[in-house]
Amino acid sequence: MLKKERLFVFLTDIIILACFIAWLGFHNEWRGVRYLLFYSSAVMLIYTALKGFDLSRAPSPRWTMTSLSVSLFLSLVLITILSFIANIPLQMGIWGMLLYYLILLNLINPFMFRTLLKKKRINLFVPLETSDEIMDRLTKHPYVTVNVKRKKTINKDIKYYLTINQILGELPKEIYEEMDGKLFNEIISSRKIQSKIIRLLDIFFSLIFIIILFPFYAICSILIVLFQGKPVLFKQTRMGKDAKPFTLYKFRTLKVGEAKTSNIEEDHQERSTTIGKFLRSLRLDEVPQFFNCLKGDMSLVGPRPEMLFFHEMGMKNIPNYTKRLLVKPGITGWAQTMYKRSDTLDEYRIKTGYDLSFILDYSVSAYFKSILYTVDTLIYRKG
Repeated sequence: MLKKERLFVFLTDIIILACFIAWLGFHNEWRGVRYLLFYSSAVMLIYTALKGFDLSRAPSPRWTMTSLSVSLFLSLVLITILSFIANIPLQMGIWGMLLYYLILLNLINPFMFRTLLKKKRINLFVPLETSDEIMDRLTKHPYVTVNVKRKKTINKDIKYYLTINQILGELPKEIYEEMDGKLFNEIISSRKIQSKIIRLLDIFFSLIFIIILFPFYAICSILIVLFQGKPVLFKQTRMGKDAKPFTLYKFRTLKVGEAKTSNIEEDHQERSTTIGKFLRSLRLDEVPQFFNCLKGDMSLVGPRPEMLFFHEMGMKNIPNYTKRLLVKPGITGWAQTMYKRSDTLDEYRIKTGYDLSFILDYSVSAYFKSILYTVDTLIYRKG
């Protein structure tokens, strides 16, 4: 929906980059492999960071910071990866200039986006039976004029649901519960190439993070053994893609005992250890799942793998719930960044809407966007 706006801002950023390079002085010292990496990395970071500008999140003050946080984070990751793999001694002064450039863009880009969005109109036809609550939410977007018209019959295709999803940032249960489930199957079956690319990205990022985090694995394992004893890892059966169970790994953060599925929050408070609370607060207990990802049971991004109890509850009570199993479960995902931890059936209905939003928009772009929002969530400790 924002393709034209993103392209305009992207081209503007490239022009600013050219001026930035000219200002620094494009002479012999600024040529060669190191600087080619610098320029290409800058372009890639701009493109990736622009994924953080989303229609549904435009009104939020933190919408501006998402792009900046992600750009700075990815810059540091690039320094590490290129230095380690390519064995190229990158000059920190050059990367420092890149960071200044990214900060400059994050002062300019939100202003450009919001100016462009104020002039944007969307014509949307909805069924007569659409609830007043949904109608109200569709028409109250502060940056987009949504011309909503009710009709007796409309063509409820993928484009229709995508438009609603992008305006609201989710699929409300009133929307996804009445959808033809075959649409989700058609989306995933038509995106086999994207799925293969995502699998390659999963392998690449998992290997990188496992290598980078190896010292952390060792230190964390020692601390867990010293302060709460063995075992170090917590293993649990979760539901995977196509309803195939698998064993999920986490660092153990609770005292040994049987989990209370009726009240998870209370169970965590009763059985949490000191080091466990620390790891859970920063989501560090999840990092062993990079091995699940490398193995192929999980993806970096996708619906959260549920315990069998909650999976059965969802199957019995939530229409189209099983469509979230069309893709691999994720370490992070759209629902995790946009909604809180779910314990009750009503919360699971809302969370399922976010999961199905990801399925509806399943692509490499949605994959990166979820990663961007995960970084934002970790930095600003949302939810």
